Amino acid sequence: MKNIAGLAGIAAGAAVLSILLFRKREDGTTLGNNLLGKAKDAGNNLLKYGEQLKDRLLHNVKGPNGEAVYLDMYDRQFYEDPEGKRVYLEMS
Repeated sequence: MKNIAGLAGIAAGAAVLSILLFRKREDGTTLGNNLLGKAKDAGNNLLKYGEQLKDRLLHNVKGPNGEAVYLDMYDRQFYEDPEGKRVYLEMS
């Protein structure tokens, strides 16, 4: 009996959540659309802050044609050429 009550509770919760997420508002939008937009904005912000952190740690190092520079597991700096191969930078 406890299993059936638990499953019924989960199903009821899922139904209420789907109603809340997909119910149309007066302006025609849904809460789900707003949450999706905010998640995309948060992802874009994380990418931007990650680039800023990488530039701070690598002191704005760029490849010869402005490519992004990465570190491998041995702290060697490299960029990827158009064929996707790693080109390591000389350390001076």
